[in-house]
Amino acid sequence: MPSANVPRLTRTRSPTARRSGARARQARGVRTEEAILEATLRLLARRGVHGTSLDALAEEVGVAKSSILWHFGSKEELLLRVAERAFEAVASGPARTILALPSIEEREEATWRFYLETVRQRPELRRVVLYLIFESAEGRPELRARLRQLYHSMRDLFAEGLRGIVPDDAQRRRRAAVALASLDGLFLQWLLDPDALDLDALHREMRDLAARARRSQRRE
Repeated sequence: MPSANVPRLTRTRSPTARRSGARARQARGVRTEEAILEATLRLLARRGVHGTSLDALAEEVGVAKSSILWHFGSKEELLLRVAERAFEAVASGPARTILALPSIEEREEATWRFYLETVRQRPELRRVVLYLIFESAEGRPELRARLRQLYHSMRDLFAEGLRGIVPDDAQRRRRAAVALASLDGLFLQWLLDPDALDLDALHREMRDLAARARRSQRRE
């Protein structure tokens, strides 16, 4: 029979085991966040912004609503992460392909094709950004700051497409702002009355206007 004075042996985890456990938890957290973001995109496509509630999302992913809030804090933060993630995917994929094209005409054509494809097939992505802009219009300074940064990055992409064609940096940025504003405005009109807008005809008009502007610039 062991003596009562003999100390009990306790198992302690080594630093390596603790680090391994922390990495495993972190990996599970990343997988959960990815699953939530992917499910958000699916629900946005089916139900729109207002129909994508946290309760519906929790059911879609198979997690507790509190888990979504733990990862993202709020519905607005979740939607902003969706928008930022979509932009990062564009910047690292299609935008690189477009910027690698040798002429401004080819870049414009490819940009329009990508824009029309997004409007027709993934309109929920642009709706999310517009929803967040209006949500932040009367407060929410942190949300507003993140959206400003998102638009700043978008304008940078457009301005980069003009590098080598428009030598002045300030002029490139102004033209990038005009181009982005035009696409946003067309999207708003398309949302309100899609049957009234022939996007392919508008594409031709914009292409003709751009060609005239370039010819005029060369004559100056």
